[in-house]
Amino acid sequence: MKVIKVEFTEKDLTGNAGLVHFGRFIDKLKLHERLNSHLSITRASNADYQAADVVVLLVIGVLAGVKHMSHMAILGMDSAIRTIFGWKIFPVASTFSRIFKLFTHKHCNELSEVEDMIRRLVWKKKWFGRITIDLDSSVRGVFGTQEGAEKGYNPNKKGQRSYHPLFAFIAETCECLHNWFRPGNTYSANGVAEFMKECHARLPKGVWKVFVRGDSAFFIGALLDFLESKGAEYLIKVKMKGLETLLSGKKWRKVRNKPGFEVTEFFYQCSDWLHPRRFVAVRVLVEVKTDGFLFPEYVYEYFCYVTNANLTPWKAHKNYGKRATSENWIEWCKNQMAAGSILTQDFWANAAIFQTCILAYNLMIWMMQLTQDHKIDEEPNTIRFWLIHIPARVLTGSRRLLLKLSESWYFRGKWLKIEQFLDRLSFT
Repeated sequence: MKVIKVEFTEKDLTGNAGLVHFGRFIDKLKLHERLNSHLSITRASNADYQAADVVVLLVIGVLAGVKHMSHMAILGMDSAIRTIFGWKIFPVASTFSRIFKLFTHKHCNELSEVEDMIRRLVWKKKWFGRITIDLDSSVRGVFGTQEGAEKGYNPNKKGQRSYHPLFAFIAETCECLHNWFRPGNTYSANGVAEFMKECHARLPKGVWKVFVRGDSAFFIGALLDFLESKGAEYLIKVKMKGLETLLSGKKWRKVRNKPGFEVTEFFYQCSDWLHPRRFVAVRVLVEVKTDGFLFPEYVYEYFCYVTNANLTPWKAHKNYGKRATSENWIEWCKNQMAAGSILTQDFWANAAIFQTCILAYNLMIWMMQLTQDHKIDEEPNTIRFWLIHIPARVLTGSRRLLLKLSESWYFRGKWLKIEQFLDRLSFT
């Protein structure tokens, strides 16, 4: 390797040139104006930063890959990005934390309402009449004594204090339709019927059919009652005492071309239900015990679901298997979009920051969804690699800014496609 001399003398260089696309997208959606008019957090008119300012700044930081409030300083020191976005001053980490600590439950709801406004604008451009909502919860462990972080269900680190957020994702778009930030000792399905009511209220116009999937934690009569009242279809995994005994007594039939698999279906009314519901089940032979037995003993693994959809047991089983993808989206939000990583000591501040990270995730999903023809299959980190983390120089002159990129940039075609789309995009 040749001897290299290093000098820190260049100006207006950035490694995040692709943020200009998201900045333009955010401007087209008038995110800052909507936040400014909708958030009821009041600060002095001469304050350097309003609540809307720090929300938008954190959104852009999360898009760039910020994982901690102190990392925002890297964005603040990027003179090229500050020139592009017109940031004459930039808050320090303590300012971000102090303003987010002004958030209450009411303000978190207001932040959700702004996200809902933006979703409806996006869905006017590209919408789906039939959607699938995947319900899931996740554990977010913490290492401090943050308010609301409690000991609860934690399969990875038992006894660790944590938060236990609840999510609803739209499978067709990968976006997060709704979320609740909750203490760690909250049971997975607590308040899920009310949560689903809020999800239903958030559905964009044009959605006429809803299909809901959930694991056994959401096997709750109140949730099924609500979904049926709204004409929604559902497929929920079943968990109840004595299930295997109930299933072993049913009549099973073999699945064609699937050796070892059998299916059955029946109606059953749980004790707190007003009427019976349809159950479908699949079982697979996992072992045949012969040693020490007069007759062979067959050992099965069972999969059981309650549903009101017109699905055969096997198709229901295959459909439920697609729900596992939602766990990837949760990991994207948590590990790649910092949801639950950026924390203060205040619960509602953490809830607001969590929602801001989810908003950043959705903005990324929405922009990519509008600019390509296929479903999103790239992780946020992959999108950052080819779209955001791009070296460039900013030149000023003739009352305009010029962003100079490498002439040999491999993803030049994708960049130009998004740029041309944003030139034409209008939400008016």
